[in-house]
Amino acid sequence: MDKWRGKIAVVSGASSGIGAAIIKDLAKHGVTVIGLARRSEKVEEISAASSHLDGKIFAKKCDISDQKSLKETFEWIEEKFSFIHILINNAGVLHKLSVLDTSDDATDKINSVINTNFTAVVHCTREGIRLMRKSEDFSIVININSIAGHSVYSGLHISNVYSPTKHALTAFSEILRQELVVSGSEKIRVSNLSPGVVRTEIMVRGKAFKSDEDYNDVPHINSEDISNGVLYLLSTPYNVNVTQLTIKPVGERK
Repeated sequence: MDKWRGKIAVVSGASSGIGAAIIKDLAKHGVTVIGLARRSEKVEEISAASSHLDGKIFAKKCDISDQKSLKETFEWIEEKFSFIHILINNAGVLHKLSVLDTSDDATDKINSVINTNFTAVVHCTREGIRLMRKSEDFSIVININSIAGHSVYSGLHISNVYSPTKHALTAFSEILRQELVVSGSEKIRVSNLSPGVVRTEIMVRGKAFKSDEDYNDVPHINSEDISNGVLYLLSTPYNVNVTQLTIKPVGERK
């Protein structure tokens, strides 16, 4: 991880869960971190509690599903830091719903999942790579995906459009890698990290399980386990591109 000391990272969905764990771990290793979140005050709290670490955490309010907000955020990053070296697309949402529900509420939730989990990632990555190319240094894009991006889990209400957006992210990660190679940007690597069941706020808010008891009965891992996976991807040599890393809890059946 020493090679990333002093480098600049952007992490979306940084206010809680996996994102919060990642920005803290990066700062521990001397990385300058820009944490994007709608609840930027949460990132500010993490930054204040992490002031003793080698790397500094900057909080930036941003709704990545809003293109104007996203564009303005990366313009701010460019003005303040000029370029970046690490982009971790972590922000995501899920909602309890059926794709057959034609109510306005269901339509809004479906659009929210698609826009946040996929469309925003595409636009965030485009902006991030533009700033990576300015650095002319080795860089990496890490997309926090899901096992739902590789298999469809029948019978789970969270499968609705959540799983299709994650499948799209799987394809996007590989297409992005290929385009970078063809365009001569081999210094920018792309990795897809797919966790199994993680105990995070997104699962609670999305009502992925009926109760805490049901949640506890299912094998799951913690946000810190996924952050460790990110550190592993970053620790690999520059000539190695781990394109897919899947992290499941022991005992997960599928």
